[in-house]
Amino acid sequence: MQKKTKNKKSPSVHWIGLTVLAFAVTGFLAGAKPVIQDADLETCADCHDEVVNAFMAKPHVAIQENTCTSCHGSAETHLDEGGGANIFAFKSTDMPNDKSSKCLTCHTHSNARYMLSPHGKANMDCTACHAVHAKETKVSATKSCYTCHEDVFSEFQLNERHRLQEGIMNCTSCHNPHEPSTRERLGGFKHESCLKCHTDKGGPFLYEHGASQIEGCSSCHDVHGSPNRHMLTQQSVSDLCFSCHIAAVSWHSRFDSSTNCVVCHATIHGSNLSKRFLK
Repeated sequence: MQKKTKNKKSPSVHWIGLTVLAFAVTGFLAGAKPVIQDADLETCADCHDEVVNAFMAKPHVAIQENTCTSCHGSAETHLDEGGGANIFAFKSTDMPNDKSSKCLTCHTHSNARYMLSPHGKANMDCTACHAVHAKETKVSATKSCYTCHEDVFSEFQLNERHRLQEGIMNCTSCHNPHEPSTRERLGGFKHESCLKCHTDKGGPFLYEHGASQIEGCSSCHDVHGSPNRHMLTQQSVSDLCFSCHIAAVSWHSRFDSSTNCVVCHATIHGSNLSKRFLK
């Protein structure tokens, strides 16, 4: 007697079905907008759809307590007051500090000292540079700094300069805009920030040049830009040297325009061979 066999589907059919389903799901998700699950956000999205969707892509939204009302107050108050661009939950005469304080309740590390920094003391709140709702800062760090520091921007137009405009570095490569002290804003003590890139000039050397180690790089160099070679503070190398080495020995004529100290004292940043920094 012949046994009846069940009509089994080929395994390949199952795999094809799963593959089609996977593509359908991923295709749907790729074009889908962020899912808004918070009632406050849903209310605000009725009018501010673009802002809410941008906020949904930010790390801020992962914190349950962070909704529109955290900073802007209730939607009812917003509607009662007739809308407006600057609606905040805190109403005081010190709005910039209030806004920054709101940010600093979470950003508690070095940025918590921001209120003591020159930017904080100048009543610049965090949103002057940072976009709370969007993914990134309002503009690049460099462009953001230029809006106030126009005098520094002009120095980067000079022939001898750091390559900021080419995008090789930006202001925050050397400066921490949140720190209160000059040392910390420059990422170290005088020359330490420079030595992050100019490592060969830092030593340690057997014979150190005090101008480099004590006064710092800016005692000889204009660090943003200069019309002089090597970004020096003076056009003549010898004039620069003689500004410290006033009592020059007799065979050095400080009034001879052909005198160039670094022709002989070539290892001017420091040396392991010569205490006079000779070649």
